[in-house]
Amino acid sequence: MRRVIILLLSCYLFGISAASATPKTGGTYRFPLSTDPPTLDPAQITDTTSHSVASEIFNGLVTYDETLQIAPDLAERWELSPDKRTYTFYLKKGVKFHNGRECTAHDFRYSFERVLNPATRSPRTGFIDRLKGAKAYMQGQADHVAGISVVDDYTLRLTLEKPFNLFLHLLTYASNYVVPKEITEQYGKDFTSHPVGTGPFRFVSWKHDDQLILEANPGYFQGRPYLDRIHYRILPEEVTRLEEFKAGNLEHSDIATGQFASVKNDPELSKRIVSYPILGTYSLRFNMEKAPFKGNRKLRQALNYAIDRQAIADIILEGRVIPATGVLPPTMPGYNPQLQGYRYDSQRAKTLLAEAGYPNGEGFPKIDLYFNTNDTHQKIAELVQAYLQQLGIQIGLRTLDWAAYIKLIDDGSTLFHRMGWIADYPDPENFLTVLHHSRNIGPAGNSARYSNPKVDALLDKADATDNWDERVRLYQEAERIIVDDAPWIYVYYYSANTLFQPSVKGLRLTGMDSQMDIGLQPMRLIWLDH
Repeated sequence: MRRVIILLLSCYLFGISAASATPKTGGTYRFPLSTDPPTLDPAQITDTTSHSVASEIFNGLVTYDETLQIAPDLAERWELSPDKRTYTFYLKKGVKFHNGRECTAHDFRYSFERVLNPATRSPRTGFIDRLKGAKAYMQGQADHVAGISVVDDYTLRLTLEKPFNLFLHLLTYASNYVVPKEITEQYGKDFTSHPVGTGPFRFVSWKHDDQLILEANPGYFQGRPYLDRIHYRILPEEVTRLEEFKAGNLEHSDIATGQFASVKNDPELSKRIVSYPILGTYSLRFNMEKAPFKGNRKLRQALNYAIDRQAIADIILEGRVIPATGVLPPTMPGYNPQLQGYRYDSQRAKTLLAEAGYPNGEGFPKIDLYFNTNDTHQKIAELVQAYLQQLGIQIGLRTLDWAAYIKLIDDGSTLFHRMGWIADYPDPENFLTVLHHSRNIGPAGNSARYSNPKVDALLDKADATDNWDERVRLYQEAERIIVDDAPWIYVYYYSANTLFQPSVKGLRLTGMDSQMDIGLQPMRLIWLDH
């Protein structure tokens, strides 16, 4: 049904020679993070940084293999009923939490109901609320979710209100990882600082804004990881990360903005660059529920035409990315190459701005562009500020650390903000429905707070059909309307240009692994050839 575009890199690309083909056990992988993870509680995770770390501590029923196909995780196998509403999962036996207790189907029922429980205040209920009776449970009208049935300790049955083709993909997300009831109830909200899962690595310590350490789980059901530990270092500054990599203090690093050319021309560093496209889009988003952007499409279009995306791609990002024309990145199934988007046209921007009621920017209120602390975000924001000044529009720039920033965005407190999105699963629904359907306004993904009944109807129809060609047609029609409505300024499509030390072996990266948050890459398979 789905034509997945594979973004797989083989070990060969990383220079693994026959002489070093036998994995070695031991060593510490020093892993840079650009920000402190906001949380390690799966029920609260909404960002790639937290997801990256949590994926080493926890497991779900299913996961992705290196070709981005659904694969078993804690579920050994599963069956789907003829009406496509009921999934029966047969769990692997002998899987243990880090506290030594065996994980059973009862733990999954608890974990799913914990996410849906209003007391948990999970922002990711949308990843499991299609279960029969989920809404009643969330509204306090039932003491359990009718669609979750424990047949026996190793058999779990999940029944949906209605068929949903992407349900298995939803189960891969962090909020659907399994957690032990006794530990979550012992720590309550502090479970984020005492995470216990079934994953290949166990939590050791966390010094916020400095470092986080995980150690190998010797009893992991798929075998002990090769690494002894992962040492996450919180390094917000790009230049610092690059210098630490050059000094041999990190196993990988992104390349600092403005230094790609020098790294590429360096005879040694150039050999360590791994480049690949990412299923992600970088954007600036308007708050569609508040003035001046509410109900003023021409204003939003004017600001889109005012930004030279090619200049951002060429000057700030040194030609490493492709300017965006819409929501879906080119490597995403369903991408529409015919979608024109917004080219740089300052005159058209001025004309539309006048038609929007702000000739030469007159009367436009002073607003701020918010972005999380990052050198690249800062440079892009400054350039956007300069482009808008050419229209007579004055904007301020506000930067915050990631945890405070994402809370502000989820609350709808900003008028104009930066946001990137990297696929949770390789399907257009994850970009179009999750980020643009009115039911997902707020923490669920639609941070622009965009609402269009026609788009909702198209997305609902696309999500429900089994016919891939029909899904593509509907998604592309919805995307054309969305882009014309301009709830975002579409800036560029992500790509990764990551430096790896020669000693790093066993990498298998996909388009869902960003250059700083290697989420799908199984760290248990990485080894160090020192």
